[in-house]
Amino acid sequence: MYIILILSLFSQSMNFDELSAQLHLDTGNAYLSQGLLGQAEEEFLLVLELSEDCYPALLGLGKVHLVRSSWNRAEEYYRQYIEACPEDYQGYYELSNLLLMINTPERALIMADSAFLRAPTNPEIWLLIGKAELAAGDTASAEMWFNKNLQTPGSIGIESLILLASVYRSTSRGAEARELLLPLAGSGYAPAYWGLAQVYLTWNDYMRAADAISNYLILSPDGPYADSAFMVLEELGESGAYMH
Repeated sequence: MYIILILSLFSQSMNFDELSAQLHLDTGNAYLSQGLLGQAEEEFLLVLELSEDCYPALLGLGKVHLVRSSWNRAEEYYRQYIEACPEDYQGYYELSNLLLMINTPERALIMADSAFLRAPTNPEIWLLIGKAELAAGDTASAEMWFNKNLQTPGSIGIESLILLASVYRSTSRGAEARELLLPLAGSGYAPAYWGLAQVYLTWNDYMRAADAISNYLILSPDGPYADSAFMVLEELGESGAYMH
């Protein structure tokens, strides 16, 4: 009788710890999405104290250190997750992203391939492999992966289209790149205007290049290409190719 009672209490304690761990995991992910890295880290560490086998907390800690640019710490946590969950694609996927960020595309490609073997129909992984192939200089393979995603809705399909256009542009197919980018630019997507500007610049079509850059800056004045866009406009103005 007493043994049954003790076992019942022990089981309830385990269930409570698991529920509490899940709650702290959700809280940690919420903090992470808000950029509150210190609070997120505390939550993820608490998760592991409550439940050592709540492995998603390892991914969370890896992401915290990734945002902090603590590359080695992030990689350690991702590798711990891979060791604990070797059949889950997420550890390989996150580690591949990290390796791509630190400019080691060959290593990134190995991890991306491992993710693909475990989730071959995931469009996020197709995009990641394409990026790694492109960074490694294999434009033909990158083109194939980006093409696979052109029918994917949302941000993945759009990013794949932008990257495919960059492949076309770099392989002397500016007209094809322009055809891809024009509808997206027409819908008000700022990076498409920057891509169009690159096409027009290769054609020495400075008027249309400047117009595309101006549209980009109107739509995204603080965007990732804004500084470069201002510099190009200044250079065009100083050269007399375009007056603004």
